[in-house]
Amino acid sequence: MNVFKRPISLIIVCFWFCFWLLNALDKVLARQDIGSFHWWGNHRIEKFSMYFERLSIDIAHVFPTLVFAGLVELAVALPFFFAAIKLAQGKQGAARLADKAIGLSLLVFIGFTVFDIIVGDRAELLEHSTYIGVLLVSFLAVTAETFLDHLHRLGKEKEG
Repeated sequence: MNVFKRPISLIIVCFWFCFWLLNALDKVLARQDIGSFHWWGNHRIEKFSMYFERLSIDIAHVFPTLVFAGLVELAVALPFFFAAIKLAQGKQGAARLADKAIGLSLLVFIGFTVFDIIVGDRAELLEHSTYIGVLLVSFLAVTAETFLDHLHRLGKEKEG
Protein backbone atom coordinates (compact mmCIF):
# COMPACT_ATOMS: atom_id res chain seq x y z
CA MET A 1 0.00 0.00 0.00
CA ASN A 2 1.06 3.54 -0.68
CA VAL A 3 2.08 5.36 2.52
CA PHE A 4 1.02 8.66 0.97
CA LYS A 5 -2.42 7.47 -0.08
CA ARG A 6 -4.13 9.86 2.35
CA PRO A 7 -1.49 12.50 3.11
CA ILE A 8 -3.86 15.17 4.47
CA SER A 9 -5.30 12.79 7.06
CA LEU A 10 -1.81 11.61 8.00
CA ILE A 11 -0.60 15.19 8.49
CA ILE A 12 -3.67 16.05 10.56
CA VAL A 13 -3.40 13.08 12.92
CA CYS A 14 0.37 13.58 13.29
CA PHE A 15 -0.19 17.25 14.10
CA TRP A 16 -2.81 16.49 16.78
CA PHE A 17 -0.67 13.67 18.23
CA CYS A 18 2.28 16.07 18.60
CA PHE A 19 0.01 18.81 19.92
CA TRP A 20 -1.46 16.65 22.70
CA LEU A 21 1.84 14.94 23.56
CA LEU A 22 3.76 18.20 23.85
CA ASN A 23 0.93 19.92 25.69
CA ALA A 24 0.85 17.03 28.18
CA LEU A 25 4.60 17.31 28.71
CA ASP A 26 4.29 21.07 29.11
CA LYS A 27 2.06 20.55 32.15
CA VAL A 28 4.99 19.11 34.13
CA LEU A 29 8.11 20.39 32.33
CA ALA A 30 7.29 24.09 31.91
CA ARG A 31 10.10 26.45 32.81
CA GLN A 32 12.50 23.64 33.68
CA ASP A 33 16.03 22.90 32.64
CA ILE A 34 15.91 19.30 31.44
CA GLY A 35 19.55 18.82 30.69
CA SER A 36 20.27 19.41 27.02
CA PHE A 37 17.81 22.31 26.77
CA HIS A 38 15.46 24.51 28.73
CA TRP A 39 11.72 23.82 28.31
CA TRP A 40 10.12 27.27 28.36
CA GLY A 41 6.46 26.46 27.83
CA ASN A 42 3.58 28.09 29.68
CA HIS A 43 3.96 28.56 33.42
CA ARG A 44 0.74 26.83 34.37
CA ILE A 45 1.57 26.51 38.07
CA GLU A 46 1.44 30.29 38.32
CA LYS A 47 -1.80 30.49 36.32
CA PHE A 48 -3.53 27.65 38.13
CA SER A 49 -2.48 29.03 41.50
CA MET A 50 -4.30 32.23 40.57
CA TYR A 51 -7.33 30.26 39.36
CA PHE A 52 -7.46 28.14 42.51
CA GLU A 53 -7.16 31.22 44.73
CA ARG A 54 -10.14 32.75 42.86
CA LEU A 55 -12.10 29.56 43.49
CA SER A 56 -10.94 29.29 47.14
CA ILE A 57 -9.26 25.95 46.45
CA ASP A 58 -6.04 25.08 48.27
CA ILE A 59 -3.11 25.70 45.89
CA ALA A 60 -1.57 22.44 47.07
CA HIS A 61 -3.93 20.84 44.53
CA VAL A 62 -2.42 22.72 41.58
CA PHE A 63 0.35 20.28 40.64
CA PRO A 64 -1.83 17.14 41.01
CA THR A 65 -4.46 18.87 38.85
CA LEU A 66 -1.87 19.64 36.17
CA VAL A 67 -0.57 16.07 36.25
CA PHE A 68 -4.14 14.80 35.85
CA ALA A 69 -4.72 17.20 32.93
CA GLY A 70 -1.45 16.03 31.37
CA LEU A 71 -2.53 12.40 31.67
CA VAL A 72 -5.86 13.22 30.02
CA GLU A 73 -4.00 14.95 27.19
CA LEU A 74 -1.66 11.99 26.84
CA ALA A 75 -4.70 9.70 26.65
CA VAL A 76 -6.12 11.86 23.85
CA ALA A 77 -2.77 11.74 22.00
CA LEU A 78 -2.76 7.94 21.84
CA PRO A 79 -5.67 7.44 19.41
CA PHE A 80 -4.03 9.97 17.07
CA PHE A 81 -0.79 7.97 17.29
CA PHE A 82 -2.56 4.71 16.43
CA ALA A 83 -4.53 6.40 13.63
CA ALA A 84 -1.24 7.68 12.18
CA ILE A 85 0.20 4.16 12.23
CA LYS A 86 -2.90 2.75 10.52
CA LEU A 87 -2.80 5.51 7.91
CA ALA A 88 0.91 4.99 7.24
CA GLN A 89 0.30 1.26 6.82
CA GLY A 90 -2.77 1.83 4.63
CA LYS A 91 -4.99 -0.15 6.99
CA GLN A 92 -8.74 0.15 7.26
CA GLY A 93 -10.30 1.95 10.21
CA ALA A 94 -7.81 4.80 10.40
CA ALA A 95 -10.44 7.44 9.61
CA ARG A 96 -12.81 6.02 12.21
CA LEU A 97 -10.05 6.12 14.82
CA ALA A 98 -9.14 9.68 13.80
CA ASP A 99 -12.82 10.65 14.14
CA LYS A 100 -12.91 9.23 17.67
CA ALA A 101 -9.69 11.04 18.58
CA ILE A 102 -11.10 14.30 17.23
CA GLY A 103 -14.27 13.70 19.24
CA LEU A 104 -12.23 13.14 22.41
CA SER A 105 -10.28 16.31 21.67
CA LEU A 106 -13.50 18.27 21.29
CA LEU A 107 -14.72 16.98 24.66
CA VAL A 108 -11.46 17.99 26.35
CA PHE A 109 -11.59 21.47 24.82
CA ILE A 110 -15.23 21.88 25.81
CA GLY A 111 -14.16 21.04 29.37
CA PHE A 112 -11.34 23.57 29.11
CA THR A 113 -13.73 26.27 27.88
CA VAL A 114 -16.12 25.62 30.76
CA PHE A 115 -13.19 26.00 33.17
CA ASP A 116 -12.08 29.19 31.36
CA ILE A 117 -15.54 30.68 31.82
CA ILE A 118 -15.67 29.73 35.50
CA VAL A 119 -12.29 31.33 36.27
CA GLY A 120 -12.89 34.31 33.98
CA ASP A 121 -9.91 33.81 31.65
CA ARG A 122 -11.20 35.18 28.35
CA ALA A 123 -7.84 34.85 26.57
CA GLU A 124 -7.74 31.10 27.28
CA LEU A 125 -11.43 30.86 26.31
CA LEU A 126 -10.65 32.40 22.92
CA GLU A 127 -7.67 30.08 22.46
CA HIS A 128 -9.60 26.94 23.36
CA SER A 129 -12.58 27.99 21.23
CA THR A 130 -10.22 28.45 18.29
CA TYR A 131 -8.92 24.92 18.77
CA ILE A 132 -12.51 23.65 18.67
CA GLY A 133 -12.89 25.33 15.27
CA VAL A 134 -9.61 23.85 14.02
CA LEU A 135 -10.70 20.39 15.19
CA LEU A 136 -13.97 20.75 13.27
CA VAL A 137 -12.00 21.68 10.15
CA SER A 138 -9.69 18.71 10.80
CA PHE A 139 -12.73 16.44 10.97
CA LEU A 140 -14.06 17.81 7.67
CA ALA A 141 -10.68 17.37 5.97
CA VAL A 142 -10.29 13.75 7.14
CA THR A 143 -13.88 13.00 6.15
CA ALA A 144 -13.46 14.59 2.71
CA GLU A 145 -10.23 12.73 2.03
CA THR A 146 -11.79 9.44 3.17
CA PHE A 147 -14.81 10.04 0.92
CA LEU A 148 -12.63 10.92 -2.09
CA ASP A 149 -10.50 7.83 -1.47
CA HIS A 150 -13.67 5.74 -1.39
CA LEU A 151 -14.85 7.24 -4.70
CA HIS A 152 -11.43 6.57 -6.22
CA ARG A 153 -11.59 2.91 -5.14
CA LEU A 154 -15.12 2.57 -6.59
CA GLY A 155 -13.91 4.00 -9.90
CA LYS A 156 -11.04 1.51 -10.02
CA GLU A 157 -13.42 -1.39 -9.27
CA LYS A 158 -15.69 -0.34 -12.17
CA GLU A 159 -12.68 -0.14 -14.51
CA GLY A 160 -11.42 -3.56 -13.48
